[in-house]
Amino acid sequence: MSQPLRILIVDDSAMMRRMIRSLLDSDPDILVVGEAADGREALARVAELRPDLVTLDVRMPVMDGVETTRQIMAYLPTPILVLTASLSGYDIDITFQMLGAGALDVMVKPQISDSAALEHARTALVRKIKLLAKVKVVTHLRGRRKNTAEGALLNAEWSRQPNLDAAEVAPSDSRLPSSAFPIVVIGASTGGPRVVQQILAGLPANYGAAVLVVQHIAQGFSAGMVEWMAIHSTLPIRIAVADTVVQLGQVIVAPDRSNLMITDSGRVKLSSHPSFLPHPTIDITMQSVAKIYGPTAIGVLLSGMGRDGAQGMRSIRLAGGYTIAQDEATCTIFGMPKAAIELNAVHAVLPPDKIIETLTAYVATKWGSRT
Repeated sequence: MSQPLRILIVDDSAMMRRMIRSLLDSDPDILVVGEAADGREALARVAELRPDLVTLDVRMPVMDGVETTRQIMAYLPTPILVLTASLSGYDIDITFQMLGAGALDVMVKPQISDSAALEHARTALVRKIKLLAKVKVVTHLRGRRKNTAEGALLNAEWSRQPNLDAAEVAPSDSRLPSSAFPIVVIGASTGGPRVVQQILAGLPANYGAAVLVVQHIAQGFSAGMVEWMAIHSTLPIRIAVADTVVQLGQVIVAPDRSNLMITDSGRVKLSSHPSFLPHPTIDITMQSVAKIYGPTAIGVLLSGMGRDGAQGMRSIRLAGGYTIAQDEATCTIFGMPKAAIELNAVHAVLPPDKIIETLTAYVATKWGSRT
């Protein structure tokens, strides 16, 4: 890296700002160019310093994280990494509002008490900053329609993932569950939460399919994400629980540390996975659904860095199902959809509003709606 990444730290706690600075100062590729103690000061510092990335607190005096995010993205679009100290209901709600306003990702603030945990936090924070600082964000104008996705961003660095065995890609010969109905798998990573929320909010209350969501998210945030998404959706949304039956018209979200799979009997199966894979893994869920549901499977791959989901989309297409990728113009990061397109695994490339229309019409035309 020829020039260090220039970072602005925003937090109302002087002690936390010092800790974050000390963690980032340990890496020669990162330079902390300034600090701010509240949202209003953050806006001035962003305008003055033009950092490559802002680490942004959730609870602050004068202007909280949500309004600060909105203002930065409206007037001085800059990659934002949300750092929250709490996984409580209030903080989680604010955190996901910040993601909806244009922040790229979220992490829990590092803790001072455990030196081993602090080193792990340092490694994770540095890695996250190096990835997100390369994202070319765009302006999010205030007053723009709430459900309009925005983008026009270039593809970022691709993460390497292991090739999947051909046997895993091909559909199995097992029969569909006796109560078979279409099943939609939505996979997303960086930039995905607000688009997943938009899609779920746009599906009708009598939607004639089950929906599985696999969103890469930091540990501890899945439950809060489900609560945030459920506010705007007429479909019931819940975290996946092992051995529960997948039901028509319900949305099941993969936990942040487990893979979500479906058994031959149409029940949820959860499993751990190697740490080098994303958390959870989109490919594994899509392949599982392709094997069991075959032509009634529908894959949707949204914004994200890397290649997770590309092989899963291919498995669904090979099984006779239907696949949709989010278009480049509306992706925060076009990596995952691009990988699926290059595998010839995608039937349609669409923006979020058209994804909603297509999912609704495709299911209604082929299988009808629930009564």
